[in-house]
Amino acid sequence: MSPQNGQMYVLRSATGVVADVDHSNTAPGTKIQGWSPNGSKAQSWVFWAKDNGSWLLETGLTHGTHGPGQAMVLDYDFTNFRAHLVKEHGQANQLWRLEDAGDGYVRLKSLRTEGGDAYLTADGGGSFLGVWRSAPGNDAQRWRLEGVAGSGQGGQGGQQPQPQPQPQPGGGGSAVEQMLNLVNQERAKVGLPGLVLDGGLCAAAQRQSDDMARNNFLGHVGSDGSDFSRRFKDAGVQSTSGSENAATGSDVRGTMDMWMRSEGHRNNILGRDYRRFGAAFAPGSGGRWTQTFAN
Repeated sequence: MSPQNGQMYVLRSATGVVADVDHSNTAPGTKIQGWSPNGSKAQSWVFWAKDNGSWLLETGLTHGTHGPGQAMVLDYDFTNFRAHLVKEHGQANQLWRLEDAGDGYVRLKSLRTEGGDAYLTADGGGSFLGVWRSAPGNDAQRWRLEGVAGSGQGGQGGQQPQPQPQPQPGGGGSAVEQMLNLVNQERAKVGLPGLVLDGGLCAAAQRQSDDMARNNFLGHVGSDGSDFSRRFKDAGVQSTSGSENAATGSDVRGTMDMWMRSEGHRNNILGRDYRRFGAAFAPGSGGRWTQTFAN
C-alpha cells in the first residue's frame, strides 16, 4: 500500500514481528527491534512525506508531543547497520523509499547508498532491525503497513511536528518544485539545460535549512562545523563540483529574485557544469531556504 502523509501505521514484517521501540524509550540511540505485536505506541510510526519521494518515519511515542526538530525518527547507524531512534536531522539515513514487494507488502530502502542499496530487515524477535543489502526473496525485508485505529486513517494528515513544512506561495506544485521551475526558467534564458531534482541534494539542503532555522543564523558552515561538501557526502551525493545558496525568507519568488540580484548566487544558479539540483525550506527565525547544486 501507499502511505498517506501524517498518518500512523504499524510496520509488520512478513516474518510476523513488528518494528518496536525498545522499552518505549525515546532517548537517542534506543534500539528499534523486531517484537510481537502488542498495540502499543512503541509499535506505531507516523509517515511524513518528503519532497524527494521518500518518507521520514516518526515514532508514535513523540507524535503530537514534540516541537519542530525534536521528533524522534527511525534512523540507522552506518557503522553497524542497525536501526535506532534519533532526533530528526534530515540526512539520508533517516529517509526511506517504499518499493512494491507484492501481495500488499513493501520494502523500505534507505536513501543512504554509500555502501550499496540497503533495506530495513527484521533480524528476529528482540534483535535490532538491520539495514542490509537487497535480498528480494527474504521475507524479513518485506513489510506490511497496517493502519492504526483512531489515527484518522484515510483522512488528511495532522500537523507535521518535524521539519518540512513548506511555504505556500501561489502556483502549482510544492515549493521546492516551484523553486526548481524558477531556476530552470533562468537557465533557459541563457541557453543552459535545465536541472533535475536530486533526493540526496534535497536532503543536504534540508539539513542546512533546519540547522539555520533552529539556531537562528545564515551561512554555509553548519552548527556542527560541516560545509556543503560534507553534507553532500553524508547524504550520499557523489559529485566532483557543487555549490550552495542560502537565504532568509519564506516566499519562493522573492527568495529567487534576491539570489538572482547577487552575482555569486546567480553564478551558482547558472553554473554550466551543474546537472542536479536540491532545495529545502525550514520555518523559524523568519524562514530559511537552501539551494544545492552538483554536476
